[in-house]
Amino acid sequence: MSTRIIPFDYDGQAVRFNADGWINATEAAARFGKRPADWLALDGTREYMEAMASALGLESKVSQNHFGLARTSRGGKVPGTWLHPKLAVRFAQWLDMKFAVWCDLQIDTLLRGESKPWASARREAAIGYRAMCDALALNCEAQGKTPQRHHFINEARLINEVITGAFTGRNRDQLNAAELELVTMAELRDTVLIGQGMAYAERKSNLLRYVHELQGKHLRRLAA
Repeated sequence: MSTRIIPFDYDGQAVRFNADGWINATEAAARFGKRPADWLALDGTREYMEAMASALGLESKVSQNHFGLARTSRGGKVPGTWLHPKLAVRFAQWLDMKFAVWCDLQIDTLLRGESKPWASARREAAIGYRAMCDALALNCEAQGKTPQRHHFINEARLINEVITGAFTGRNRDQLNAAELELVTMAELRDTVLIGQGMAYAERKSNLLRYVHELQGKHLRRLAA
């Protein structure tokens, strides 16, 4: 099972899959007030898993281990019960039919190798961060200062603050494509402002207005 986690946005909340199409069932079920353990305990679920295991040649797997079709991670970045893509849609139907249809489409996208929007957004955010750091380093050097690690950390936190209101770090691998795009846009704007020699407080004010405008445009597109 791949360790690369890919978050998709469902009604404004992240639902996490891995690159092989496995779904974090614990996280998905929680939004509907349910638990994957209850679904796994159903007689119908076990019959379905036995039939699926047979079709996939997994009969040799220990039945108590759900034939290798369900795995539980108690540590790592995203713990919980993960379900094989061949179980994910049936599990999602138990949660909510509209959610099941949405999951079916996301898994199909992943398995056909069309998850480029998120990967591209993640790569662009990384490039935006490097450009911002380069501008910050040049600005420090122009003032006769030596760039320090905390300068770059604090600038990244500034970006997070104007977006979320919290001056703290964020794990970008857990952001969806839309969130990453907003981060990139803010980074690129900050790069320009740093290049203009704008002071920190002025940059923050400018970035707050800019992000507010971007978020407003996004909401208007959703409402249209």
